[in-house]
Amino acid sequence: MTAIQPTPEQAQAFLSRDQDQPIVMVNLLKFKEKATYAPDRPEAAENLSGAEAYQRYGIAVQKILADIGARPLFAGTAPHYMIGGGHDWDMVALVRYPSRATMMAMGTSDAYQAIHYHREAGLAFQDLIEVTAVPGPADAAET
Repeated sequence: MTAIQPTPEQAQAFLSRDQDQPIVMVNLLKFKEKATYAPDRPEAAENLSGAEAYQRYGIAVQKILADIGARPLFAGTAPHYMIGGGHDWDMVALVRYPSRATMMAMGTSDAYQAIHYHREAGLAFQDLIEVTAVPGPADAAET
């Protein structure tokens, strides 16, 4: 299934889990060949690629993430598969949020809503995978 927003069932499942637990979101991103801005947006005349539109979103969301205590962990291109082979992803990004509640608050904030149109203009679809920590050796390295 290709999507850029969660289904109602996915959103409800996300909201039903511990809202205070830290999470990492794995973003698997596929960009449109050409960005699709609304005709009344100034960017509509710029003939941007989907990747360029998403880059504008990425730059703008950095400040919002910092303001809420979230942080990008990694972003990079996805040139090929070593094992498996699902979608032909363009980029992978990992973002750590201090809690599910923080991520949800970000998504409904005025600051986020003001930049979200770049994401919609640039993304063809994505998979967004919620990851939670499993206690183990990595925990000892953080203490």
